[in-house]
Amino acid sequence: MLGQEAASIGLATRSVVKDQLDAALEATLEHLKKSSPAVLSIAKKAIYAWDSMRFNQGLAVTEKIYLDELMKTEDAQEGVQSFLAKRKPEWKGR
Repeated sequence: MLGQEAASIGLATRSVVKDQLDAALEATLEHLKKSSPAVLSIAKKAIYAWDSMRFNQGLAVTEKIYLDELMKTEDAQEGVQSFLAKRKPEWKGR
């Protein structure tokens, strides 16, 4: 399956041509650097937890991590509040 096809059916966020890959990677890294370290850490945990499970099991584990860990962080609450207030979030890493 080609990258464009994967993106068009939702298996990938986007597709870039080979000579634009480095620039796309840098843009993605810059975007991630602006994200909450605490939230990224929990997202990484959820991704690794799902890695060796069937879809339904992975979904259940990820949902538990989301509810029991992510939504209890200050940064998750800040993310929701800043979105509703239409302002840039101020991450604390907690």
